[in-house]
Amino acid sequence: MINSKLIKTAFFTDQYDDWNPNEGPFLINNKTYKIVTMNQVHGNKIIKIPAFANSYKCDALYTEKKGKILCIKTADCVPIVTENEIGVGAIHAGWRGLQKDILNEFFENKKYSTRNVKVAIGPHARKCCYRVTEEMTNIFPNYVNNINSEYFLDMTRFITDYLDKLGIEYEDCGFCTICNDNYFSYRRNGTQKRQYSFVCL
Repeated sequence: MINSKLIKTAFFTDQYDDWNPNEGPFLINNKTYKIVTMNQVHGNKIIKIPAFANSYKCDALYTEKKGKILCIKTADCVPIVTENEIGVGAIHAGWRGLQKDILNEFFENKKYSTRNVKVAIGPHARKCCYRVTEEMTNIFPNYVNNINSEYFLDMTRFITDYLDKLGIEYEDCGFCTICNDNYFSYRRNGTQKRQYSFVCL
C-alpha cells in the first residue's frame, strides 16, 4: 500500500493488500468512517456528497463531510485524489473521462477545487505499456507515442501537463499497472479484480 506524502489521508492499495470497501465502516484514530464508492461509468459526472448514500453513479466525488472515505476502483485507469482546505475529492480518469474533460469539470469548479488544492496520482497504465490504436492520435494528438508503428498513450503527462498549467501541486507514485505485477491490470490479463484508492476527511 502506498501512503501519499502530499495528502496524509490518501492511500493506494495493490493486489496484496487485504482491504475491501465492502467491509466498512472503518475505525481510524478512534473515529468511525463510512465508505463512499462510485458506480464508475467512464464519464465526467461529479457528485458533491451530502450526508446520505454510500454509492453514486459518477466518476468523481467530493465531500466536506467528516467521517467519509471516498473510494476509487481501478485496474488501469488513473486514480486521482485531492485535498483542499475544507474537503477531499476522488477522480476516476480513464481515456474516455479525460476526453470528456473530467479534469476541467473538477478543477475549474470552485465547488470542488480551490487555489490551495493538492493532488496525488496513483498507479495506472503508463506510456511504457498502454498500447492504443492509431485513432487515439486524433483524440490526444500530443500524448500518443509512435514506437515502431505501435501507439502508446501517455495519460500521466496529459494529466500532469494540465495540473502544471493550473499551478497545482501534485505527486505521482510512478507505478504502471500493466508491467508491475503488484497491481491488477485489465489490459495485462483481463482481470475483473480491482485495487482501491481512497482519501478521507
